[in-house]
Amino acid sequence: MRLQRIVLTGIFFIAPLALAADDLGKLRAIDAKGLKVDFAKGRVSEPRVFTSVDEFDKAFPKAGAVKKQVDFTKEKLVFFAWGGSGQDRLAGKLSEDGKTAAFAYTRGRTRDFRRHVQLFAVPKNAVVKVQTVR
Repeated sequence: MRLQRIVLTGIFFIAPLALAADDLGKLRAIDAKGLKVDFAKGRVSEPRVFTSVDEFDKAFPKAGAVKKQVDFTKEKLVFFAWGGSGQDRLAGKLSEDGKTAAFAYTRGRTRDFRRHVQLFAVPKNAVVKVQTVR
């Protein structure tokens, strides 16, 4: 009986949350594995925004796995690439009305140099803003 309760709890409460996270119109992190990036051109304060498959293909011709995760008719891809501390953090949040995608960059305190690549899918009509948090 206890096992049934656990299973039903998972089905009724956890499964809808997982499905809602995959909805279009939300800010989603996209896996950036396999992208070959020129870090000399990247700045965390100036992300590159891709609004179409053609734009993304020109920059990353061998990134088929990433393209499959984004619906460019309803979303755009926000691309961050930078070098910095291993503790650097970048967090994104979409406003409740879905019109602003705000990203907060927190600089790490260690002096080790790491390369960072992060991709986010945001609604196509959202304005992208980046701020540095101290």
